[in-house]
Amino acid sequence: MLRSSRQLMRLAPRLPAVPAAPKTTSFSTKTPYAALQSPKRTSLAIQGRLTPMALQARYTNSPYDKIDKKAEKEIAKKKLEPRPEEVSAESSTRKFWEPAPANPQNDENLSGGLKKEVNIVRDTFNLSEVPREPYALGLAGTLPYLATSLSTVYLTWDLNVEWPSSSTFANNVFMNHESAQYWLNLLEPIQLGYGAIIISFLGAVHWGMEYAEKTPHPRRTPFRYGMGVLAPMIAWPSLLMPIEYALTSQFAAFTFLYLADVRAKNKGWTPQWYGVYRFVLTAIVGVSIFVSLVGRTKVGNAQPHIGQGLAESMHKGKSDESRDWGKLEEEEKKRLRKEKEEEEKGKKAEEKKRKAEEKKTAKKGESKGKDNKEGDENKKDESESKDESKGDKEKKE
Repeated sequence: MLRSSRQLMRLAPRLPAVPAAPKTTSFSTKTPYAALQSPKRTSLAIQGRLTPMALQARYTNSPYDKIDKKAEKEIAKKKLEPRPEEVSAESSTRKFWEPAPANPQNDENLSGGLKKEVNIVRDTFNLSEVPREPYALGLAGTLPYLATSLSTVYLTWDLNVEWPSSSTFANNVFMNHESAQYWLNLLEPIQLGYGAIIISFLGAVHWGMEYAEKTPHPRRTPFRYGMGVLAPMIAWPSLLMPIEYALTSQFAAFTFLYLADVRAKNKGWTPQWYGVYRFVLTAIVGVSIFVSLVGRTKVGNAQPHIGQGLAESMHKGKSDESRDWGKLEEEEKKRLRKEKEEEEKGKKAEEKKRKAEEKKTAKKGESKGKDNKEGDENKKDESESKDESKGDKEKKE
């Protein structure tokens, strides 16, 4: 009977909430019988429990469990047999020390339990109830994340490999380090910008659902508008962070939005297939972000030289916040002062050497001049003596 009434619940039109009639202090003249026949308002506690169920029933395309009509017809044809001998005052109760009846299913093979687990996982990821258009577009939206994460792993691995190498295969597969660094820096804004757009879109989905509603709800409407505003406020500031912190914050944002969507689905504010749909897409995006983080920080961690090469090649030219830049500046100034002092000392030593050489050359020049003068005087004396000897000879003759 309850199963057959589910279709009526789905087909029942939605009625606007009727405001409660104001209470009056007038004396009621109704008879007890008339009071029993008059309609009564349900309590607020029951209304609070029935409202999410009614909203869920509005979005459901099929009953919660599939009804086997053939089996129900066969059971309806069977006649109930009275068994008064089995009925007693304690037949429907069980004492707390009484053991449970033996279950023959416990002796089944372990493969049966494994099959049940597989079926549970398959039912969890069953997207057969998801409409075709959002299913295809949602999976297509995850392709840029997969492409950027795999490209990040390839480029970071390329930075760890010596290029060019002796292997022709490695030279054909990998590129030079400058090109790999260029493409890796180009992927950063693409991946972060696309993630910010998707996070903003997930918040805007709630605005679209609220616009489709005919009447506002005191709890649903603020939740949906708040999600539409909060999502871009979380997403876009991540573009100003370093790449590792930005990817981590976007991963947290995707997880937070998924939990909020599951809460909305449980309250009946979204279609029933939206929770599984969001889980699958969030899992793909989360794995992609995790792969990107691993590619940037953990590739080659087993081999120290690869990890060192990765850190040096990736963080070249980037600021390291863990260093004390004041100390480094003082050390650099001291080093420059020492270099200047050494240069000045070298210049002074060179000047001394040059002056000493000039003095030596000057002394050599003076000694040569004296020798030349003495030689000239000797030559004059010799010529004069020769002239005198020649004159004496002429006189004698």
